[in-house]
Amino acid sequence: MPPESFPFPEEPLGKRPPSCMWRRENDPLGQVELPSGDVVRLAVRFDDVEAVLTDPRFSRDLSRPGAPRLQPGADMSDDRDTLINLDPPRHTRVRRILSRAFSARSAEGWRTRIRKIAQDLADSMLAASPPADLMTAFAEPLPLMVIAEILGVADSDLDQFRYWSAVAMRIGPDSVAERGQGRDEFFAYLTALIERHRREPGTDLLDAMIEASDGDDRMSGAELCDVTRSLLLAGYETTMTTIGRGAFTLLRHREQYEELVADPSLVPLAVEEILRHDFPADVGFLRLAMEDVELPSGCVRAGEGVMPLISSAHGDSTKFQDPDTFDIHRTDNGHLAFGKGPHYCIGAHLARVQLQEGFAVLARTMPNLRLTVPADEVIWKPDMMTHSIANLHVAW
Repeated sequence: MPPESFPFPEEPLGKRPPSCMWRRENDPLGQVELPSGDVVRLAVRFDDVEAVLTDPRFSRDLSRPGAPRLQPGADMSDDRDTLINLDPPRHTRVRRILSRAFSARSAEGWRTRIRKIAQDLADSMLAASPPADLMTAFAEPLPLMVIAEILGVADSDLDQFRYWSAVAMRIGPDSVAERGQGRDEFFAYLTALIERHRREPGTDLLDAMIEASDGDDRMSGAELCDVTRSLLLAGYETTMTTIGRGAFTLLRHREQYEELVADPSLVPLAVEEILRHDFPADVGFLRLAMEDVELPSGCVRAGEGVMPLISSAHGDSTKFQDPDTFDIHRTDNGHLAFGKGPHYCIGAHLARVQLQEGFAVLARTMPNLRLTVPADEVIWKPDMMTHSIANLHVAW
């Protein structure tokens, strides 16, 4: 029997594919065929996914000859200077240089401004008559405006950034040429942006990255471009998807949204549960085994690719009680939404601030927020790395 194709078909309501449950119980390291045609192992249990994310014997450098590829044509795996593709010691070096610019203290310094951006977007929705599309009115512009402002990007460039982000996250052979062209255009833009900041330094995050160093060690221009591109993709696309999915789930569990309205102190717990229950991507960052590795569920041989499926790990009942139940009171929430180990998301603090302020503003400003279409009629974007909602029509 040929390996199952991956990514799995999208499920109604954004649920985890049924095959994940079967695989966790019967075939936890079974094979799947990627859009590229390469066959890799799929890790679906929490302990296996955690091990793949943290074990240094799994490499993120897929530029090696013979390494498996997610899809045909150019994609993010080809960017040899991108932080998510680096292995130690180079990864350790770049991460160390950037650590101060992405500290929890730095993210907290943006909280007031993020709250203001979220409130302005909510006020604009209120000023217009309902219904509205929560995706285009709130979930999409909030992280895009935040990351653009933090990096010192002009408002007039936001639509172009939105396009480049969408192109980079597409999956499948039909988007090969567009992905390659979009990548080249994006890098040309970022190169010019960085040079402008070098000539006219300011006080935003891009300036901090340009000045960041470890002694005399600084990042190269290529490293700066790749890190900036990664921030824009991760800071916008995944945060936008999480806001949309989280709002959708909260409005489907009306009593929990009302609890959030009544008790804003629940927002941090609610955000962590949204990150677990509504993890935005079914596609994980593929790894290559550099030697035989014994995982909790079996052995992965040297040269084999492994896809750690975080969304499936979040449904593992050995780690989470009633994992398919959405519960904003959940406290035992050791999710892997930001990864784990060396590649733990460097922007995790900033993402949490955006999610916390975004949902707090929605609950405070729109206590009667509700869906205007049945939940099973909400349209999801096809052929994307992130499992994102296309339109979320709401009233208040």
